[in-house]
Amino acid sequence: MLALYPALHQKVFLLSALGAMAFGMAAASSAHAQPAATGASSAVAGEFVNQSFPENRPSANVAGFYPQSWLTYAANPGRNPVFPLSENAPQTLRDGVRWSFAGAGALPLDGPPLAGDFKTTAYTIGMPVGVSVVAGIVYVGDDNGYTYALNAATGKLVWSHYGWNMTMSNPLVSGDKVFVSTGNAYFNYANTIKYLNGERPTRGPGLNTIYALDRQTGNEIWAFHPPGEAMPTPLLDDGFLYAGTGDGHVYKLAADSGALIWKSDIVSFVSMSSPVKGEGNLFIGGTDPNFFYAIDEKSGQIAWKVTLPGMVATGIGDCTPAYADGIVVQEVTVTSGNKDHPVANVLLALDAKSGQILWQTRFPDGAVPPAMKTATPIIVDDVVYEGSPVSGDYYAIDLKTGHERWKLHLGSQIRAGAAVLNGIAYLPYRAGDIAAIRLSDGSRLGVTHIGGAFGPSSPVIVGGTLYVSNIYGWVNAIPLTDIKGSQRAMAK
Repeated sequence: MLALYPALHQKVFLLSALGAMAFGMAAASSAHAQPAATGASSAVAGEFVNQSFPENRPSANVAGFYPQSWLTYAANPGRNPVFPLSENAPQTLRDGVRWSFAGAGALPLDGPPLAGDFKTTAYTIGMPVGVSVVAGIVYVGDDNGYTYALNAATGKLVWSHYGWNMTMSNPLVSGDKVFVSTGNAYFNYANTIKYLNGERPTRGPGLNTIYALDRQTGNEIWAFHPPGEAMPTPLLDDGFLYAGTGDGHVYKLAADSGALIWKSDIVSFVSMSSPVKGEGNLFIGGTDPNFFYAIDEKSGQIAWKVTLPGMVATGIGDCTPAYADGIVVQEVTVTSGNKDHPVANVLLALDAKSGQILWQTRFPDGAVPPAMKTATPIIVDDVVYEGSPVSGDYYAIDLKTGHERWKLHLGSQIRAGAAVLNGIAYLPYRAGDIAAIRLSDGSRLGVTHIGGAFGPSSPVIVGGTLYVSNIYGWVNAIPLTDIKGSQRAMAK
């Protein structure tokens, strides 16, 4: 298995793909957990006050009909966050609720992106990776630094927390705590020079943090500060948090205290790959060198690692893998050798125990997409549903054989996973649209325009409502009856 260390021109390409460099910001010198400060006040802190509105909380009766925890990105290893409601749930929840919430600095959904650039918009005021929905509360991270807790039925703000960096993750929820991770996509000057000199860099200047927040108020319980960014959603399992970071490590923390259990040095920095668990291992993608890793959950030792020739940019470190039936699925980005269409996405299925590549499918060549270079795969009933940011195509592929069942060309970059319910996939894509796709044959049943633009904003369905965030800084709750092509819309 080869380690890929790009040549100088490839390094410059990678830096460009990651976004603008941040100068004059220093990463934290060491990782540590500490209790939240109390009793302190300052003019600066006053500008970023945390807020709490307990009167906006849902009733306990209503909260009981929702999922009661959120332990990983998109709620489960297959990455399909769909939760039907029981027949005794309130009719309003089964029919679907409708509301919109604009975070601080949100742009009009029918307007242009900030400074005319979608990447600038996403990295400034975007809610790029989707929401978590637990016990009647929608939790969402915002790249303006805030985490918001919203009443899932009304959209009213329950509390907000300011994290001093981009909050680009699904908040995790268990017991009395909400776990939020922060960071950013930049290199400071010193780490840029290290990178160009072939030395090991740390990505993510500024304050990088994994927070444990009080579920009722949003107040900080503890904070852990790794030297590099902690943008990807961690994994919460059996009382422990697992997180990959921009300093080339995977951390295991005690969820109750933030105490460090182990730190695994994988060298590769983790861009936006959230870990998934299977067969006693954690699976995660890393960049520079580009490898996909299996890490023993108990010891932190690398069980195996896999790479492909020709991988570029953050293509394996951006993708969040999915897992089912002993198989882990990951998308990567490779060079094509075609100067007019220089890259392509490749979907891999690997044996979770050995790392053996069971099959791989290469999607069509195309232009280098801005920002995220891969999409989030989901697995439902032994079928992988996956998009290509490069070609704008969406696929259904047999999990066991890699056989392509169908392909649908949407013509716009696809980074989100879908939510699959009753034979239909609901897929957000960059144009600000949600496509309803029939799973049996890949037919596009309808497209609903929401506005703004979508990054890797995987939607969540609870009862009759689809919840989705976007890079314009909005959370939308949409009844399925409002989505063109949905079963419920067609039944009206």
